[in-house]
Parts: sequence; C-alpha cells; structure tokens
Amino acid sequence: MLRRFEIYTLAAGVSAEDTARLADVFRHAGRYIPELEHSVVGMNLSPASVDLVWEHSYASPEAYQRYMVHPYHANVLDRYLLNDSPERLVTDSPLGDGVLVGYACDEPEFVMNDGIRKVVLLGLDGHVERDAELIANLRRLPDTVPGAVLSVVEPNTMGVAWFDGVNAILPPSAWTHVWELGFESLEAYEAYQAGDSEPAVAERHNWRAELSDVVTQAVELHYHVRSGAAA
Repeated sequence: MLRRFEIYTLAAGVSAEDTARLADVFRHAGRYIPELEHSVVGMNLSPASVDLVWEHSYASPEAYQRYMVHPYHANVLDRYLLNDSPERLVTDSPLGDGVLVGYACDEPEFVMNDGIRKVVLLGLDGHVERDAELIANLRRLPDTVPGAVLSVVEPNTMGVAWFDGVNAILPPSAWTHVWELGFESLEAYEAYQAGDSEPAVAERHNWRAELSDVVTQAVELHYHVRSGAAA
C-alpha cells in the first residue's frame, strides 16, 4: 500500500469560495477514481506556511499509476494545481519538494475517522543506529501519551529523485521520513504538545537541543479529520 500526502499553499487572493471548491475537488476524487482510497482533506492549523493537506492511499504502485493517468486527474485536479493553468489556486510551497510526500506500508495503520492528525516532515541525519532509535521511540508514543491513537514513522519514498532514464531531474527530497500521529481530540493534541515527552520537548525547541544530532530539520502540520470531510 502507498500512503500519500499532497501539501499546498494557496495563492494570494484565493477566496473562501475557491478554497472550498478545491477541497471539494480533492474530497470527491475517490468517487471518480476507484484506485484512490482513504481520502481526507484538512486545513492546516499549525504556524507552517501551508494551507491545505490532502491525504490518501493506493493499494499498490499499479493503482497509483492508474490514478496518475485518470481523466479526473488531468481534467479536474490539474486545472487548479498546474503552474501553467489560468485556474491555478495554489502557489509554490515554502516546503519545496515537500509538497508531495509519502511512504509504503503493508496495512493502513494510519486510518482514523475523527480527531486531529499531526504530520511531521523529518530530515534525519542518516546515522542508521541513531535514526532507528528515534523512530522506535516515536512509534511507541501511543503507549504512553493519553489521547494518542496512532504513531506511524516511515521513510519518505515519495520524495526520491526523479529520473529521465539516465540523469536525475530533481534532487532527492530533503524530508527523509514522514511521521504521522492521531489524537482523539484537539485537547489531547494540545496536551501532548505541552507535555514533557522527549519528542514534544525537542519540537518546542525546534529540535536544536534534544535530538538535534538526529533531526536536521522538521516541519509540523496538524488538522481535523472528520470522516473524510474537509476540516
């Protein structure tokens, strides 16, 4: 299974009506593209300079490829996303290549129907043992954090270099891993953020003190998940 996030910054002057239209285009994509699963649209609540997150999944790489060439993608999605479209509603993301991230997994452990989704894009230093220890600790968070319902950490396989068959067209993503958590409520999320767990403390200090020898960069997003509805 492929887990995928598209993260967008809205262009200046985009109206609330157009924002809602874009969210609807994402939210209803699964009605027309059968390969697209677990589709949720959320409006970012964090200070990061992005506005909208579209999360979804595909059963296989083949299903993802069929999504990419589906008419709904070309005729509807691309109208609002491509930089040469006069109807474009988004602009270049401050996250750079982080606008598209994702990972492969065996089962949809990420599924939640209600609550707060926290997504952290991580750049880890590449030291195998230190990275593995951090990842193991992050995955165990629901065992000790009240209100946390899931914690998934995987390599960002959607951010590898693009090739034209011989040479790299785009460099590999700066975001080496995707960490996503689920909380049963905004109150539970806020309690975790203010808590004394090692990741929460490190995040409050921009990862510069605790864990600074492992995490080279990070950005946090969070948004409401409400049974596939825009939030």
